[in-house]
Parts: sequence; C-alpha cells; structure tokens
Amino acid sequence: MNRRQAIQRVAMIIGGSVIGANLFLEGCTRPSSKDIAILFEQTNVDLLNELAEAVLPRTSTPGAKDANVGAFIPIMIRDCYTSVDQKSFLEGLSKVDEISQKAFNKKFAVLTQEERLQFVNTLDKEAKDYQKEKREKEKAREQDSRANQNENSTNKQNQSANKVNDLDELPNHFFTMLKQLTLIGFFTSEVGMTQALRYVKIPGKFDGDYPYQKGDRAFA
Repeated sequence: MNRRQAIQRVAMIIGGSVIGANLFLEGCTRPSSKDIAILFEQTNVDLLNELAEAVLPRTSTPGAKDANVGAFIPIMIRDCYTSVDQKSFLEGLSKVDEISQKAFNKKFAVLTQEERLQFVNTLDKEAKDYQKEKREKEKAREQDSRANQNENSTNKQNQSANKVNDLDELPNHFFTMLKQLTLIGFFTSEVGMTQALRYVKIPGKFDGDYPYQKGDRAFA
C-alpha cells in the first residue's frame, strides 16, 4: 500500500479529509518553528506513543506503539503542517497531563487501559465538535470574502485586503491531527502492512471476483 492509498484509507475511517494530505503526497517542505524541536525529545516521543496506542491499541494484531508511531508524528508535524497547526498541536500535547489530572487525578502515563479509552473518547468528541464548528466558520468566511470581492471588484486595495484575510487560518484540533497521523503512521509502517494487513510482496493480476470471507484482512 502506497502513501496515497494510506491517506484514502484514513479518510474513509475518519469520515473526512486528511489534514495536510496534499503535502503528504507532493513531499513535505513546510518551514517549522523552533518550538517543534521539543516534539523530538524522548519524553514526548514516549508520550505520543502512549497516546497513539490509546487510539489504536494492540489486539490480535500490533498496535500503534509497535509501529513506533510516536517517532513518526513529530516528523510529519515539523515537515508537513502549517505554523498555525504546529502551534495547536504543541499546545494540545502540553495540556494532556493537565486534562488527565482533572479527569482522573493522575497523569496520562499511569492511566489504566480503560481510563485511557475514556480519555481519548472524550477528546475525540471534543475534536469532532470543534472541527464541525471550524468548517462552518470557514464556509461563512469564504462566502463573506466572495461577497466583498464582488462588491469591490474594481477596488484593488480592497481586493488586496481580502487576500490577506483569507490567509488567517483557523487551527485544527490537536486530537484530530494526532488521530490522523496515528492511522497514517501505522498503516504505512512495516508492522502495519505486514501484520495488520495482508502483505503481498509481488502481487498478481487484478481479480475483481476474489473470494472474500468475513474477517479477512485487507491487502497491503
């Protein structure tokens, strides 16, 4: 399975578009802030692995931690995300223990498996609500921008101002980015492709009528 297929699969799983998908496919060359370096510290890589494992835990097949997704995520945040989303991700990660303390009176690292599931489910709901509101705001902003451009089509100064406003990007939710990168990192890893999926090193011809049995894993 190539990068494009992995992104399509993640989009199907989450029921929406993948943040930074175009950059993932074209090659990531986004400039990053100096603050991003903190993500590569081992303590944060470990925390990201634990968070990713809560999203995609080990069952009869490997989990996100087995694929070391925690080391994959900082690279993608650094190279492929806008400065606005980088800041949002850093802020979200820094609040993980604070949220955990309020909900369970202990840090995320020492939560039980059941508590971790509750933790990520809560963040997932919060993220979905946030992303829905973000899309509505962006749609309203786009409509206002088009209306302004039509009204001021002969005024270059107003057109220039509208273009600047279009650059005011609304950040994505921390957990939305974490969840997407967890799935992409896992399904593009050797562990994910060879143990969670059925890996065929040299595939044969396309067979549109290949027999399927319930529970069969997808091919990589």
